[in-house]
Amino acid sequence: MIANILNFLVGIGVAYVAVFGTPASIRSSWTLPVAGIAIIVLALVARRSDFSGWQSATNIVLGIVLAVAALVERAVAISPLVTFWIELWVGLTVASLALWAAFYRPKESASVPEHG
Repeated sequence: MIANILNFLVGIGVAYVAVFGTPASIRSSWTLPVAGIAIIVLALVARRSDFSGWQSATNIVLGIVLAVAALVERAVAISPLVTFWIELWVGLTVASLALWAAFYRPKESASVPEHG
């Protein structure tokens, strides 16, 4: 649960930087790859205690997408608009899925009376 809460905060941070962050020319070039790696590591840790693993699996893929997109941006000029949308959607989706996984704890299977 703690790893999911931390992943929620990283996701919100990525979305915040996408919307309100400094211009791409001023921002540190290692911020997004580090955020992507943090998302991957936290999702792997959270996967052990999650009820359902698909949220963490999706967050792992999104962390990879963010890290790869940020590293490609260092080598090739990518439009700031494309970078903005990648950062925004990865941040919002990671935050939503991590929070969902943190709080989704279904009740133990209740005994259902059989009708006979």
